[in-house]
Amino acid sequence: TIAVLDSGVDKTHPWFTTGGSKVVSEACYSSTTANSLSVCPGGVTSSTAAGSGVNCSGAVSGCDHGTHVAGIAAGNNGVGPNYGVARGADVIAIQVFSQKNSQSDCGSRPAPSLIAFDADIISALERVYELRDDHNIAAVNMSLGGGQYFDQATCDAANPAMKIAIDNLRSVAIATVASAGNDEYRNSIKYPACIS
Repeated sequence: TIAVLDSGVDKTHPWFTTGGSKVVSEACYSSTTANSLSVCPGGVTSSTAAGSGVNCSGAVSGCDHGTHVAGIAAGNNGVGPNYGVARGADVIAIQVFSQKNSQSDCGSRPAPSLIAFDADIISALERVYELRDDHNIAAVNMSLGGGQYFDQATCDAANPAMKIAIDNLRSVAIATVASAGNDEYRNSIKYPACIS
């Protein structure tokens, strides 16, 4: 099983429905703040109920990203020729993003768009740890991040809660993988990929 911490997964997509649902567990952790809204079903800030890991609204920039990433990881429509890397794997879909509505908050992306808060990502990592005895979890995928660090020690020191959550997963042989090169840094690494 691969846990995908992203913008949720469209579990009705053919890549995840052939031969039964590949999405075996779902959760959502999303924040409502002065500048963001929760995208969890019903607007709650957290849920582990069935249906809680679905992708957020297509009207929000980036909401198809989680389905795309889960497809790369474990997609299998039964006929190919395009399959995910681990087409036999199941998926734990955890939605960790919140919606930003102001164009000034969205930067180069059109409003509304998404932001992931550390507290929501850490809650999702802790949920994966809780599920370790229910599923044979090989890895956590986090195609997300921001911030620039020039060494792992500084990154670890600046982000102790994320370090602890990742170390907890590592202690039970669950690899945490995060995108590192999306901003094309040539002399540094992106957070949270910079966690040792």
